[in-house]
Parts: sequence; C-alpha cells; structure tokens
Amino acid sequence: MEIHAFDLKGEMSLFNVLFLHTVNMDDIAAGLEAKCHGTASQVLERSPVIMDCKYIAGEASDLDLRKLYDLVRETGLVPVGIRNFPEALEGQAVSAGWSLLRPGRSQPQGRPPESAGRAGETVTEKADTAPEAVREQTQRLMLIDRPVRSGQQIYCPEGDIVVLQHTSAGSELLAGGSVHVYGALRGRVLAGVQGDTDACIFCQQLEAELIAIAGRYRLLDEIEPHLKGKSVMVCLEDEKLKIVPI
Repeated sequence: MEIHAFDLKGEMSLFNVLFLHTVNMDDIAAGLEAKCHGTASQVLERSPVIMDCKYIAGEASDLDLRKLYDLVRETGLVPVGIRNFPEALEGQAVSAGWSLLRPGRSQPQGRPPESAGRAGETVTEKADTAPEAVREQTQRLMLIDRPVRSGQQIYCPEGDIVVLQHTSAGSELLAGGSVHVYGALRGRVLAGVQGDTDACIFCQQLEAELIAIAGRYRLLDEIEPHLKGKSVMVCLEDEKLKIVPI
C-alpha cells in the first residue's frame, strides 16, 4: 500500500531581506527593535527574513553569527538563511544555525541605498524585478490602475489602497486604511495594519488566501463556501471579521 506522505509544490513567496551595513551587534539590535516594534510591527511579525552580507563582506569575520541568529528570532522574525557571505567563513555560518543561500539579483556595488539606516535596510524581495513591485508611500490614497502581479507587495501605511483591476495569487496588499479591489482579489490582503479597526476590505470577487483587518485574520479555507468568488465587504464586528455580500 502506497503511503502519501506529503506534497511538494513550488510557491511564489515574499521574503524580507535585511541588508547589513555594520557588524556592530548593538546597532543591529537597535535597528531590528525599531523595525519590529515600530509602525511596521504588524507587517513584519513572524515574517521570513534573509540576511544579506554584501555590504559587510570585508568585515564578515567580525560578525557574531550565533548572536545575530538568536537576535532575529527574539524580535519575532523567522531567519531563512544568509547570502553573499564569504566562502571561507561559510562553515562558521552553518555552525551558527544559518542556511547558505545563493546570491540575490544583482544590485549596484559600493554606496548602499539611500533609505538604508545605520544598522541595515529591510527590503521586500520580489519574484520579479519590476520597479513598481514594491511601493511604500505616506499618502491618504494609493491608486493602482494595473493588475497586481504575483510576488508584488503594495504598501500604503497611512491610507487606502484602490486597485482598479485584479490581484494575483502570491501578491500582497497592506494598507493603514481600507482596501478596495475592483476585480478578483487573490493573494494576501491586510487592512488597518496600524491598528485601525474601522478599516474595511471591498472586492468584486473574493479569492484571497488571507484577509486581515487590524491583526484579525481569516484564511481562504476558513471562509464560508457561499462567499468565495463573490462580491463582498469585510469589516470588524465585536473584534471578529465579518464578511457580507454586496
């Protein structure tokens, strides 16, 4: 009798990449604390993270790899692996618990990105290289007039997101306010990421793998069958997600 032990499937997933710009553990700890317990805390909670060492290659031997691994876990992130680490030191990384990953897509050498902080920069890794794949703006309304592709993350921390077309499986929408999708809603959508319990989610066709408002979430498998694929409004009522047809 054949035993069906598991399924192995490819999946487009979003990873955060932390580009280190220092080996000073105090600076790294302060940067992680600010990121993971500040305004982006809900976005980053239990988020997988890749550590990129391309900017500290010359100082990598001074990096406390075990302490770094523990620090990432303590701040609520999930360490996936380390990349762009000197080959001669790879054994130390493995001993400290890190998985070794292939280098990421090419990026300019030398001067780090302008948005990088002293301890490092957290960037969302995309499944494609389109410049619009990651958008972060402090505005009250973000209007997206094209489909949101798999691997894209749209982040509007202060306001609403309006998508005039569909979103694809593997995409992610994160809004400080409400989310409106005038098409099929697939992927993950999180409204009220700063804690706004009045935020809502509106869509013409509910197929999202995850919907969440102010930290309260529901997976596609937990949604009533008669609501799947329908035009709905999602809101909070008595601290619970309520999905109603529209």
